[in-house]
Amino acid sequence: MRIAHISDLHFGAHEDEVRDALLVHLNGAELDLIIASGDITQSATVDEFEQAQAFFSKLTCPLLCIPGNHDLPGMDLERFISPFGRYKRFIAQELNPQFQSALVQVKGINSARMILPHWNWANGSISRGQCRDIKRTFAASTPPWRVVAVHHPAMNSKDFPLDVSLFNVRRFLEAVDEAKVDVVLAGHQHHAYIEPRVTSGHTTLFLNASTGMSHRIRRQPHGFNILNFAPTSVRIDMLRYDKGAFTTFEALTHTK
Repeated sequence: MRIAHISDLHFGAHEDEVRDALLVHLNGAELDLIIASGDITQSATVDEFEQAQAFFSKLTCPLLCIPGNHDLPGMDLERFISPFGRYKRFIAQELNPQFQSALVQVKGINSARMILPHWNWANGSISRGQCRDIKRTFAASTPPWRVVAVHHPAMNSKDFPLDVSLFNVRRFLEAVDEAKVDVVLAGHQHHAYIEPRVTSGHTTLFLNASTGMSHRIRRQPHGFNILNFAPTSVRIDMLRYDKGAFTTFEALTHTK
């Protein structure tokens, strides 16, 4: 099974040529699923969501999408009256979606918040209810691979450390450990990396994606990931944009 992991598209602050190359690559990659881990828009305007909706409508395989902090309106009444109203109208009604196949169970978790007890509301948070949802989802799971998608990362890259900016990260990690999640997909930092975490003999891979098409890059070009699942192994291809196309720059194989 082949899953593409894209993130931080930031429609409204994107590069058209990169957008077009991304669409061509995704539709030509024989994918079974695309996971978009948040920040679909730059400022959560109607126009930006319409652009995102048009892009997603051209994809030729199923999409599982979760919001990011940029997908909530800024400091206006809409943020407080209906923070995810535009996201639900143009992208998806479900904020914590699920997907299941014979090989992979995916649980999306919305970490974006309308308001937080912090000066920077771009940070994320995981609630107790969401942690219970993770445990409940995978308690009844039968596929061999367990995947969680969230916008805000729970781990930092060793080569490019940035603040995780995720409230209740310890609670989230405990839920991931208890559910024996195999892969956690995230974005937010615009920096691709893989960080393994071993707990009680079980390895969880924390996989971040770079920005798919935004001009707000951080020390890396645009990129995304493709996960190739087999019954007992997964190969992760990390791709970067160069000279008009996306190509693999690093690959890792993990065996259960």
